[in-house]
Amino acid sequence: MIDTTSAPVPTHHFQTPGMAPWFNSMIPLPARVLLSLHQSLRTHHIETEVPFRPMANKLVTVAGVQFPDTTLCNVAVDLLAETSPKFLYNHCIRTYVFGSLAVKAMGRTVIDEEIAFCGSLLHDLGLVTAFEGENRFEVDGADAAQAFCELHKVPPARAEKVWETIAFHTSPGIAPRMAAEVALVHFGAGLEFLGFGLDQVPPEIVANILAIFPRLNFKSAFRDLLIAHCRRNPAAQILTWTDDVARAAGCTLHGRPLPTATQLMSAAGFDE
Repeated sequence: MIDTTSAPVPTHHFQTPGMAPWFNSMIPLPARVLLSLHQSLRTHHIETEVPFRPMANKLVTVAGVQFPDTTLCNVAVDLLAETSPKFLYNHCIRTYVFGSLAVKAMGRTVIDEEIAFCGSLLHDLGLVTAFEGENRFEVDGADAAQAFCELHKVPPARAEKVWETIAFHTSPGIAPRMAAEVALVHFGAGLEFLGFGLDQVPPEIVANILAIFPRLNFKSAFRDLLIAHCRRNPAAQILTWTDDVARAAGCTLHGRPLPTATQLMSAAGFDE
């Protein structure tokens, strides 16, 4: 085991993070697309944008959070490393660390560490080329991760739980009330992406995490990744939190700006 902890984690100082105003929709994936995902997972050997070696030993401890050392978790690390640029790889690892600290501070217990770990590592698969689809990225990523679990003989109920951790990870008011595994990915991603609750994490713990898995210009790089997704699939952003990203980037649908919820409501085919 590689123990990279510099000191015990004073989790009693870590209070419940606030969450972002995110929204979610769920669009079922056709069977033919699931089959395509299975085939992609069996055959892909993709060069990452920033070549790097994943963790040499998958079992590590970061800021007092120990990563589960199982075959499923190790192949999830490999999938993330093979399909994602390093800034995204680091972000997904940090999501697990921050999310683990958050749920522990809340007094919640993660029953299935494998599911929480895989959900954290694979929650942004829908933004990478290998798993681009026609839905919002959370759903495309959830479908890809579920197909990955099925490929590795994960029982259906557990594979569905991985789907939930990813599909709901941008859903405030919903994810926190679901299983702790789902809440972990939600809180970890919220802290990582928008900094909610960051001021409640001891600075030395944050410094420890970032020294091991640095951000690598994350804000700019992740924004560019989101914009590329929005431009490729603008219709999927309507009525989701990414419609703001798409609109700010000048994305259009059929040559027109993406409609807002207010505009859609006003245009509904009723007299009143």
